[in-house]
Amino acid sequence: MKLNKFIVVLIYGFTVFGVVACSGVNFTDWRFPYMYPVQQGNYITDAQIAQLKAGMTKEQVSFVIGHPVSQFMFNSTQWQYVYQMHNNNKLKNSYIINVNFDTSEKLTTVESAGEVFVK
Repeated sequence: MKLNKFIVVLIYGFTVFGVVACSGVNFTDWRFPYMYPVQQGNYITDAQIAQLKAGMTKEQVSFVIGHPVSQFMFNSTQWQYVYQMHNNNKLKNSYIINVNFDTSEKLTTVESAGEVFVK
């Protein structure tokens, strides 16, 4: 009889310990198995965008912010830079930057959607 009470108390003790030990875990951001944060695209900062000036050539633009993720097949005057940061299959940050050139391959405008990194 004393052994049964000891086993019941032991089971309750482990249950309480397990509940208390796991109470600080935020299960909305925690997943099993662990998923590594994935960055896709060009990482571009405000300082790099500030260096872009109208009249720059395509080579100068690619030197400042890198080669574009995609170039439109039917419009060679527009380059698109895309960045996405995923953590646990959730999109945490993203932006798109369109760089437009004229027919003589000189930079005309830079358009952005989303928040570019500040450094």
